[in-house]
Amino acid sequence: MNSSMAVDGCLAKKADLTDAMTLCIIPFTSRRKMGSIVVRNAQQTGTDREVRVYTKGAPDMLLEKVTRVITQDGQVVNVDNTTTVPEDLLLPGEQSGTQDSYRNFFERCVKKFAKEAFRTLLITYKDMSMNEFKNLKQMNNDFQKEADRLVLETDLVAAGLFGLQDPLRSTIKSSIAQCHNAGIQVIMCTGDNIDTATAISRNAGIVNDEEIANNEYSCMTGKQFREKVGGLKKITVMKKGVETEVDVVGDMQAFKEVKE
Repeated sequence: MNSSMAVDGCLAKKADLTDAMTLCIIPFTSRRKMGSIVVRNAQQTGTDREVRVYTKGAPDMLLEKVTRVITQDGQVVNVDNTTTVPEDLLLPGEQSGTQDSYRNFFERCVKKFAKEAFRTLLITYKDMSMNEFKNLKQMNNDFQKEADRLVLETDLVAAGLFGLQDPLRSTIKSSIAQCHNAGIQVIMCTGDNIDTATAISRNAGIVNDEEIANNEYSCMTGKQFREKVGGLKKITVMKKGVETEVDVVGDMQAFKEVKE
């Protein structure tokens, strides 16, 4: 298949996903790190594949909802079945022919992408009949609220994993260097995969390999940071004679440990 045919195919598929064919949407949120769209396939009317749920999201949140995987030859098998690990995903000490589960295969891929500063997006789906969809809808408050629709995001089939990379701006490294020269400690605090954040920090000049190995605070997730510094609290201060509420860390001593 040439590239123009592939593009035409994608555009045709997008055209099929019209409002009339969209049964419901579960928005992507930063808290859930996933989102879904449920569509009707008119060509499968009356079958157990008339309704399809497409769910995309962060592998660390979505993989736990996956029970099956579509293999290279198109078979759908249990995600805990084993497969041969590709050479480029072998861990130190592992030999060619090593077997591992498909679930761990995805986790190996995520690790590999993350070390190269790629964010990852897992793509999944599942099929059901229209009757099954209607029954689920009826049993879950007619899907009136977002929480009612979450029942759709279960028993998913993993279809693929994408690596996404946002190139650093050309001025990032020089800006970080200026901060360091001015005595400002720069710390990566992320809501993304910690391995991805660490690789980005290295590329941006925020940290080097020695700091990564010796300083547990060189890169942190937001959750780790909040737990370390005791969360945030509001205090009242005077600014130009006016009382103003500001956010401060709960444990200033712990914050200084992180900063130093």
